[in-house]
Amino acid sequence: MKKLIIIPFLLLNNFVFSAIIHINNEDEIKKYAVNVSIISENVFIIPMDLLASISDENKKLVNEIASKDNNEFAGTTYTEVILPVLIKIHLEDNAKEQVKKGKDIYQQIFGKKPSIFYPYMGIMSEEARVILEEYDYNVCITTSEAFFDLKSTMTISQPDLSRWIEDPAQKLVWEHLKKAQLKLIEYESSDSYDKEKYQAALEEIYSLEKPIWFENYVSYDAGKKKENDLWFRAGLSNVYRIIAIKPPSEISIPFFVSADNLFLPSPTTNEYIVFFNDESDKDIILSSCNIISFGVQKSTLGITFNIFVSSQESEVVDIYIDMNKKNNAGETSFLLGHKGFTDMLSAWEYAISVSTADACLYRYNHRGFPTAIKLFSIKKESQRNLVEFLIPETYIRGNPANWGYIIAGFLPTGDIFDIIGNDIPLQDAIIQVPALRMK
Repeated sequence: MKKLIIIPFLLLNNFVFSAIIHINNEDEIKKYAVNVSIISENVFIIPMDLLASISDENKKLVNEIASKDNNEFAGTTYTEVILPVLIKIHLEDNAKEQVKKGKDIYQQIFGKKPSIFYPYMGIMSEEARVILEEYDYNVCITTSEAFFDLKSTMTISQPDLSRWIEDPAQKLVWEHLKKAQLKLIEYESSDSYDKEKYQAALEEIYSLEKPIWFENYVSYDAGKKKENDLWFRAGLSNVYRIIAIKPPSEISIPFFVSADNLFLPSPTTNEYIVFFNDESDKDIILSSCNIISFGVQKSTLGITFNIFVSSQESEVVDIYIDMNKKNNAGETSFLLGHKGFTDMLSAWEYAISVSTADACLYRYNHRGFPTAIKLFSIKKESQRNLVEFLIPETYIRGNPANWGYIIAGFLPTGDIFDIIGNDIPLQDAIIQVPALRMK
């Protein structure tokens, strides 16, 4: 890819530029309309979603600025997404739509096709260049000093995109976004299709593709991370609601994941089949211990359960497993000495009581008290706040992704101090956390 540096002027495809000016809001349009240099050759960078929503007065002003021979406007994608990221995670069609929509807005405002393009954060790839060329762009401004001729045949180095796609929470969020996209595609070909609703849902997806959402999940600011996660999930929920589809229960649970407590193996090994990170407040009974996260893995050796807890003192954590999701098909009372009960639909067939010494597997007995099957050794890793144990498939068979779970913590008195994913009065029946039943 040919790269020319402005020192201090650059001549490329009939353009000569010496100043790159970013416009971030409508007030700046008024400022530059009055104060812009009439001597230097200026490129104004403006987000296309901002350009689409500016007032009629400012539409006139940007056209006045653009009408001067020394000024040009360059757009980003519609919502300032990073094209190589969308391409990398197999949302190529969205990348093309973001470029096309940005181009259409430019043409609508200025009455001509854009010939120059500004990628958000200056990040480009060869695949993105091909898309831009497909939509008739011929110049790409990657930074304030570098211009690329998109018609060149030279290769662009692949950018490092790990900041937006490598964290386990980011991977989870992208998967949920792609699922919403698939539902929208199904809706487009359905009998209930409504163009206006479809476009509104598509707008939500475009806005959720902005890199700032994914940067949030690796932020060190826990408060900001939780707040932005809430807004992201609200936007994702809107996609479903706009097209009259019930949002999946999984998105009612925070995607926020603590880097100190989530250790996902690589997708090529025994990845978690079920994982839940608990972000609800637990103020029912004060305790030194809280359940942070819960995960289930399956391998040829059996089923591995991981419980992340804030301390490993004298508390006990029970895992209640509903294998069939049928009313009254199992036990609704918790294990003996543990106060609480489930609703009928969450009745359990297996339970595992995890103490600081071992994990005891129980099976529902319709004739009386649950039957204790076997004690299993546990492994504790204090630095990771992890309690882990393996149960061979000879003792409990099936696909853990199809099971429902209740994870409850108990004090030595038998009182509940924490129920993962729930924050309810103790006198109420406890139900499974919907996000823990994957199918």
